[in-house]
Amino acid sequence: MGNSFLMVGRQVLILFIVVGVGFVLGKSKLLGQKASVGMSNLVMYVVSPCMMVVAFQRPFDEENFHAFCVALAVAVAIHLINIAAVTLFLRDKDLKRQQALRFGTVLSNCGFMAYPLQTALLGTIGVFYGSAYVLVFTVVAWTYGLHLMSGGKGKFSLRPLLLNPGVISVVVAFLLYVLRVTVPELLYTPVQSLSNLNTPLPMVILGYQLSQADFKTALRCRTMWVSAALRLLLLPAAALGLCLLVKPSHDVMIATIVAASAPPAALLSMFSAKFGQDTALSSSVVSVQTLFSVLTMPVIVGLAMTLC
Repeated sequence: MGNSFLMVGRQVLILFIVVGVGFVLGKSKLLGQKASVGMSNLVMYVVSPCMMVVAFQRPFDEENFHAFCVALAVAVAIHLINIAAVTLFLRDKDLKRQQALRFGTVLSNCGFMAYPLQTALLGTIGVFYGSAYVLVFTVVAWTYGLHLMSGGKGKFSLRPLLLNPGVISVVVAFLLYVLRVTVPELLYTPVQSLSNLNTPLPMVILGYQLSQADFKTALRCRTMWVSAALRLLLLPAAALGLCLLVKPSHDVMIATIVAASAPPAALLSMFSAKFGQDTALSSSVVSVQTLFSVLTMPVIVGLAMTLC
């Protein structure tokens, strides 16, 4: 396990050095909120879709197709386990705080945080399988997450789900893969160049968000520690146990565990603002647990690499 831990730890450390750049830029006021939002939109609407296209531009293979379906099924099971766990174990006298913490505990940062690490450990096949997790995450976020954060008042609509850039990019890239459509080199080259931004840009954005966080607010919240234990240790361990039971391929298992062990989704802050929740607490919880994940992700992913 030692070698696996060191390898994953090294990759996480490399990512957090880039996070440090965003942190310094934020603290020195060289990067502001508007620039951060602009970069987030660039990642969401351009870089991530390009990365999906690159990941799925591979010869169609029945074994890979079957493995993708397995990854999809495992991701569904993991999210159901997460929902059951927070319902049983994550309670707070402040209902809004409870809703926010449950959202962040169920839904991991499987896009911004996981894709760069999946790429570093597995290459584009890691993103290929990791996208199955993101697809399930998106559906859960806009159904269960919407219901949770709105206190049951939010009306479910297919429009934000179907028009979500994460869903659209996975579906389009998957159709190109299944239909065996090869993107022309003239178009593929710039797409590949843009996809290469997927590691530095999200990490710089994450660093900026950390620079604006109120850590004292999050650390004083007892329920946050319960959330952190579940999100960063117990639920990833349960996901690992499930993978060992199902026995997917090595790449599916690692891509899935990377996504399952990531800190709370950045989407928590957006939903908090949308539904009048405590945005300061939400942002702080995401930031604090993201810092903790520097230690927990290498342990969980390293253990997965040793056991698979």
